Amino acid sequence: MAGLCIDLFAAGAVPTGDARGDATALALTESTIGYATVQEAFEALSADPDATQNEYEGWTIFQQKRDGKYVIWSFTPEEHPVHPSLVRREVVKNGAEVNITMGVLCHSSRFVCDQFIEQFNLINQNLKRKLANDASS
Repeated sequence: MAGLCIDLFAAGAVPTGDARGDATALALTESTIGYATVQEAFEALSADPDATQNEYEGWTIFQQKRDGKYVIWSFTPEEHPVHPSLVRREVVKNGAEVNITMGVLCHSSRFVCDQFIEQFNLINQNLKRKLANDASS
């Protein structure tokens, strides 16, 4: 089953909705990540000399630092249920305050994409705590 391509945006990276995460994800008609497709984003990041590429447990991760912001691009492995999909997270740290905004291109049903986003919301909460603790140390 091919599924739908859903472009989602989650601000603040803190889950606030029901169990499916509907309140944290808003379907938009234009891409929230700056690229129309997962493939377009992957190709652009692969060609960007400022983007560092790594592999982690099958995921392709690109990292960029720009204008005091840290951007993490996470591309799903082929065997992932929502593949091909990607998550773009922008981390801005201002002293002890950490803000994370997240954009997602997800190729699956809305329910499965919401679960995917919820997983990243939990990862983001842990990242925010770790960065806040590092800042206070």
